[in-house]
Amino acid sequence: MSDERAAASLDAWANRLLDAGAAGRFAEELEVALRELDAQQPGWTTEAIVRARVLFFDLALVSSGDRRLQAQAGIDLLGALEGDDWDAVLGSSRIDDLRRLTDEPELGLELIELLTYAPDPGVHDAAVSQLEGIGMRRLLRGGDVRSFERLLHAAGASEAAYRLEAARKQRLQQMHPIGAARPLERPGISYRAIAIAGGHAQLRASAAAVLEPYGITVVSIPSSQEAVRRERSILQALQGCDLVMLLVRQITHSTSDQVRRAAERLDVPVLYSNAASAVAIERQLLERGRTE
Repeated sequence: MSDERAAASLDAWANRLLDAGAAGRFAEELEVALRELDAQQPGWTTEAIVRARVLFFDLALVSSGDRRLQAQAGIDLLGALEGDDWDAVLGSSRIDDLRRLTDEPELGLELIELLTYAPDPGVHDAAVSQLEGIGMRRLLRGGDVRSFERLLHAAGASEAAYRLEAARKQRLQQMHPIGAARPLERPGISYRAIAIAGGHAQLRASAAAVLEPYGITVVSIPSSQEAVRRERSILQALQGCDLVMLLVRQITHSTSDQVRRAAERLDVPVLYSNAASAVAIERQLLERGRTE
């Protein structure tokens, strides 16, 4: 799609969303705009996609008081960023808005994870501290924090990960002294090998780290924007996989088509996902396991 047509779409969405916000229908109109963007996105440049995500996030802040909706718009924005794209957030007040949304009960953790991908050391370190703090609080409530440990490792925060691991082991020792029977932990995800196609390298690495406690091996298949792959190599990569996750918002059409054809030949089921973070990937797989 040409830059002119992308710009026309952005202008139309801005007008429609502002009118909908004034009429109290912002959430409904945003849902329509998101579907239209998903349909048009394969022909857009990365810059145009980021501009659309920035537009939706900015309008969500001014036209809606729904913090969950704002947080989801923030997740969609951060999930579209790589490299210099981060300037759209780091060079504006949007980074402060995103930080304020990290306390949203349902989606805050996902936002924090995405902020650990930021190239700015201050933003990265602040998100790491939040991640460690949430892990410690969850541990005190008796929750499993191994996913947090691996997220911290994936974010390059090994010291924080080891502190959380040490606290977990100490608490486990206190609750179950040596010789006492410990409850068996059963994985909540039945797959043993999952191919994740699309997304940026750090996201796939974080997903592999989060899924490792479930006994899952992740096979990483980058989009053709990252690396050119022959279909034969994709066939080889999918050998032995139980599931393919296609991150539809972060993959080129050519790679998506190659992966789908290879999965069909090998009779491997394909899960289409809008996930932008490892936390969302884990949640989607757990929900899939509960419904199967």
